[in-house]
Amino acid sequence: MAFVPPRAVPARSVQSLEEYNTPRAPLRRQVSLDEERRDDCQGHWRGPYLEGEEEEKGVRLFRAMLLQHLRLEELRPPPCMIVPANPDQRGWWMYWRDWRALERAARRFRETKARARLAARAEHIPLLSLDEVEFEDIMQELCQACVHYEQRALVVLAFLCEVVARAVRVGGWCRAADWAARHVAQCATPWAIRHGGWSAVVERAGGSRREETLLAGAAIAALLAFLLYCRTRLRHALL
Repeated sequence: MAFVPPRAVPARSVQSLEEYNTPRAPLRRQVSLDEERRDDCQGHWRGPYLEGEEEEKGVRLFRAMLLQHLRLEELRPPPCMIVPANPDQRGWWMYWRDWRALERAARRFRETKARARLAARAEHIPLLSLDEVEFEDIMQELCQACVHYEQRALVVLAFLCEVVARAVRVGGWCRAADWAARHVAQCATPWAIRHGGWSAVVERAGGSRREETLLAGAAIAALLAFLLYCRTRLRHALL
């Protein structure tokens, strides 16, 4: 059997990138803006878009919900997200009451199928190649799809938490947090004001405040018992 030598392959010249005119494959990962300003980012909760008390309240509640969401997802928040928001001028008790109502609603929402759909939707958002206009288009589409207006604020906040959490995983968290806080202040807050303000909105979303009522009753009972004890000890000391 005669041996047939392999056919010679003609040599090809290496083409420079400048002469390569055909479409190139996209980058697998683009450079995130966070890699450029990781050290000088001062936080996202005190921007110029906070024009009033309700805007500050909405951003403050979103920050608390986001940090809790990151903790439940076992994600370490970047330092710029831990920066505190503007304090509540009404006092810590009023903020704690609003946050407890929102926390109840968020805890129930995590067990629903809607939360899984929101998480799946957030996974398909190209954060590293998205601009703010496209982001607002996505948020507008989400708001229009929410038929139960009582839960619209909760759905918006939950979706923003999913988006920022994904940004913490893949990059772009500063940009995502800025856009989310601005959306809460400029888009979600006017809607909340038309429906009674953030306190009323989160109260309706959270449902009954039975836990707070029981806790307040227990605290008052403990205080009365302590006062009676002090009065009895004082009487025995004087006698």
